[in-house]
Amino acid sequence: MYQYLIDDLSEESQFRSVFLFGRNVATYKFALAKSLLQLSKSSKEFISLEDLSPIYVNHMLEHVRSGKRQITSSSSRFIQACQLYESNQIAWEQLLDVTEKLGFNNVIDAFHNIPAGELEKSFFKKSVQGYKKGIILTDDLFKLGQSRDFENMYEEVEGRWNLVETAWHERNPKLEVKFDIDKEELFSLRPVTPEKYLNSHNRVSMTPVRKPLNGYQKGKCFYCFDAISIESSRSNTCDVDHFIPLSVQYNSNKDLDLNGVWNLVLSCQDCNRGEENGKFARLPNEKLLFRLHKRNEYFIDSNHPLKETLIMKTGATSTSRLNFLRSIFKFAASFKSPEWKPRYIHDVGF
Repeated sequence: MYQYLIDDLSEESQFRSVFLFGRNVATYKFALAKSLLQLSKSSKEFISLEDLSPIYVNHMLEHVRSGKRQITSSSSRFIQACQLYESNQIAWEQLLDVTEKLGFNNVIDAFHNIPAGELEKSFFKKSVQGYKKGIILTDDLFKLGQSRDFENMYEEVEGRWNLVETAWHERNPKLEVKFDIDKEELFSLRPVTPEKYLNSHNRVSMTPVRKPLNGYQKGKCFYCFDAISIESSRSNTCDVDHFIPLSVQYNSNKDLDLNGVWNLVLSCQDCNRGEENGKFARLPNEKLLFRLHKRNEYFIDSNHPLKETLIMKTGATSTSRLNFLRSIFKFAASFKSPEWKPRYIHDVGF
């Protein structure tokens, strides 16, 4: 958490830290984060809770419809109201009334709190104008709305939200995140009897892989730090790359787990498959291995379920996880020269 923000107090990194590293007991911060991103394009500074409620609750409803848990406690009057609305038992006006009264309990006060303390920047401040409670949007939020990372961030929140709610819903502290290379999505498998283990109905789809990974790389190519997009069909749409190439597996008689999240990075197209200096199936320079370790430690600093997956696969301590990377890299380097590196380094890294 500290490393993620060290020497980087940008609006983008601070906002990302809220939804990447927060110790959540409910998904309200995700809904508020998406609402704030939406409001960053607003011409208004003061937003009453009455005006905020329909924006906020619509984001909640999108996830309540999935049937997955949105809170760790056994009950919530606000979530219950969302469920009642979805089953046509209360009207829209009634849901908005509950949202205004109960939906913002704690989340507005706690939004800027992160494990390391409180954010340096504030994206809104509580306010009362006339008889109306609400929030005042700050310049930091409006700057965020003009950021080159803005289009990515909305989907990053969604990807993180998908992971958290799935982990809560499955009620499995050892939930393992896997990667489907064909669909480019993250999924998990429910622990069942061996003969049923691979049945499709035991598979739980989680989220397209680009969404949750991008925030941990701060919207930049893993190799050259150039800006990337997770939107399809853009000139800078990123590739999902295996840091240690999959071809290394063909030379091993044991499963190296190269499709594991620990080995997946987002790369710009030029670094991954550019004509002049594309990585393709080459092994990166060993210095980049330490960058991979640093990125993976960001996963460890977040909860559910990337943290648990990395610990299960690579070790319980930072030292053991680095040794895990070194051992596989050493094996790969025994028949692939670790010489590849990007042509240019852009901007500031992560």
